[in-house]
Amino acid sequence: MRFIIKALTSMALALSVVVGVGATPALAESSGYDIYETNGTRHARVWGTITWQSAKSFNIARANISDLACDSQPVFWYIDVDYRWTGQERTLNSGCNTSTYWTNVHASDIDNIRWITIYVCRDTFIPECDSKAYRNPLAP
Repeated sequence: MRFIIKALTSMALALSVVVGVGATPALAESSGYDIYETNGTRHARVWGTITWQSAKSFNIARANISDLACDSQPVFWYIDVDYRWTGQERTLNSGCNTSTYWTNVHASDIDNIRWITIYVCRDTFIPECDSKAYRNPLAP
């Protein structure tokens, strides 16, 4: 009986190596971003680095925003995940030529996160936004 269990265990181990079950997960990968909201002039900028932790999660260690216009309008940014759900809006109300940042902005999902789109906006009656999409290299 012991021999049969050992043989089955060896076969299962060999099969797991062939199909990749139990393989070491992919290492985290990073994508830098730098986005301006421009509607005739540059009003706002967001920048940072996205660390893709897995197919289902990411982290931005330090997410920065600057208000570049002296127009008394707040600026804000947010993230859209796979066009399925949107993260919290983060706003800067300090005015002309000011900046702030947030640390460890992250998300995870039970489904793969294939894309995130980062929006930067000037908060007017109808917000003026620009965006850029980033693909998760760890998601199939």
